[in-house]
Amino acid sequence: MTEQNPKDSLLQTIATLEAKLDFVLDSIMVKPDKSKYMTAKDIQMEFGISHRTVLNRSNFLPGHKKHIPSFQAGDRRKYFERRVIERLFKQNE
Repeated sequence: MTEQNPKDSLLQTIATLEAKLDFVLDSIMVKPDKSKYMTAKDIQMEFGISHRTVLNRSNFLPGHKKHIPSFQAGDRRKYFERRVIERLFKQNE
């Protein structure tokens, strides 16, 4: 049997940890597809509804009639599904 050099083992462990950290950082920093998802500012530009109104309504409980579903990807920014927003706001036109 050959014993592995502790230095090689340590370098191997460091390389494994770096790969895992890269994977975690890549998954955290992902940005949703702009064709499928919108930010509150995008909704304001497209529909003329204040971005603050959209953000406030996304904080209602899901059972509330004015609730707008959203999710957060990576940073603090909330994203809204484009087809849901279009369905909600186009019917009011």
